[in-house]
Amino acid sequence: MLINTAIKNFLSAHKVENCSQTTLRNIWFALFPFAEWLKTTYGVTDTDDLKIDHLREWVVYLQETPSSRGAVRLDSSVHNYAVNLKAFCHWLEREEILVKLITPRFRLPKVEQKFIPTFTPDDVRKLFEACDEGGIRYKHYPHIRKALSARNRAIVAVFIDTGIRLRELVGLRLVDVDRDMRVLVVHRKGNKWQQVPISWEGFKPLHEYLTKHRPHLAKLSGSPMMRKDDPVFLNEDGSVLTAAGIKSLFDRIKRRANIEGKRVSPHQCRRYMATSQLAGGRSPLDVQRQMGHTTLTMTNRYASLSVQQLRESHDQFSPLRAKSSDDGESLGSGYWEE
Repeated sequence: MLINTAIKNFLSAHKVENCSQTTLRNIWFALFPFAEWLKTTYGVTDTDDLKIDHLREWVVYLQETPSSRGAVRLDSSVHNYAVNLKAFCHWLEREEILVKLITPRFRLPKVEQKFIPTFTPDDVRKLFEACDEGGIRYKHYPHIRKALSARNRAIVAVFIDTGIRLRELVGLRLVDVDRDMRVLVVHRKGNKWQQVPISWEGFKPLHEYLTKHRPHLAKLSGSPMMRKDDPVFLNEDGSVLTAAGIKSLFDRIKRRANIEGKRVSPHQCRRYMATSQLAGGRSPLDVQRQMGHTTLTMTNRYASLSVQQLRESHDQFSPLRAKSSDDGESLGSGYWEE
């Protein structure tokens, strides 16, 4: 089978499984460049001629060759390319398109685990203070300024309190907010839906925005009626707030909050939620479900980002602080002459 044909079939198999558009896009951008490189470098176009050396040489090529933008590819990017390639070859083996197994001998490149400083409680305070919209732009529209400021606080509160992803927040509809149970029905990765709890502290800004301010923004789009499938978060003209709009919002918040040396983004809020809850003693299994991870592997990465709990544990069990548990007189080591 032609490799390009096999890749298209691989994509079709993922579509049948209702994989997200992000997953399909990642497969497309990872595998078709590999097929083109394989054809240009080795003249290989058929799966029968695919060898493990080709997989390894492709990874080396990615590591040593700058991207189309001229930048050196990150270890994590090369790793993701390799993950998609290995999954593709594994699928070829399962479909018996590849007779000789090659994936068991193909190892993924290691990724350097860099330390990413997370927020502090003082940083979180600055984030909320930086949510207020102002300037000449809204001088004659105070109701819009107040609505957008309330919307921004609700967005930051939901991100920090629940730890949901950017696209999960963008996809929230009015029907997904359960005010009685205080849960959000979130569309997770893998086309799964999940109820995610939110504390009263996190829900209060969201409730205030939905009841007092969102109706004003909705009227600007000509649809004053609140329908259950309407999006939760709106722009200043009443249109749907997109992922790009939220990223732009966090850029403004970063400038206003003046938080230096740290990322200010929706994912950083997710990271702060995970690290603070794990450091506070919440069960890793509960944190795993809160974040929508399929395994504990990813959740444990967030546990390693917080040094506070590790430091407190070390202080408690330091060998220099160790004391004997027996204050009585020593009776010796045995019943014999030493």
